[in-house]
Amino acid sequence: MAFGGNTPEEQINTNLFLNFLSGMVSLILATLLYATFGLRGETSPIIYIVAAFLLAMCGWQFSTFVVGLKLKKTFRKRKSNAEQAELSDEKTFAAANTKELLNEADFSDVVPTSVTENTTKHLAEKIKRSSQTEK
Repeated sequence: MAFGGNTPEEQINTNLFLNFLSGMVSLILATLLYATFGLRGETSPIIYIVAAFLLAMCGWQFSTFVVGLKLKKTFRKRKSNAEQAELSDEKTFAAANTKELLNEADFSDVVPTSVTENTTKHLAEKIKRSSQTEK
């Protein structure tokens, strides 16, 4: 993301700037074309076509500028809602001060978490027995 920023907010800001700038440039160029060549009687139709195209570009750029502003506003709302949710979560999940303690853990009758857990130690015992009987 070399052009436009690293975060969505930075990209929106860059897009807003470029939309506004290109909209203004196309509006100025269209106005200059009409002012310079539009009042003459012998103006080529291509001048009017280019000026109309520039006005269409201006309209498109300003409409995307407005959409970008709305998107930026939405990002701000989401960010503030997320921050408020974090604060309420911290309050909700805060440690409770109680006088009751948990019972001590009883490890006398622990069920293994796996069927194969601690089974290789039996193999080691068998290998020791078989090597002792061979001697």
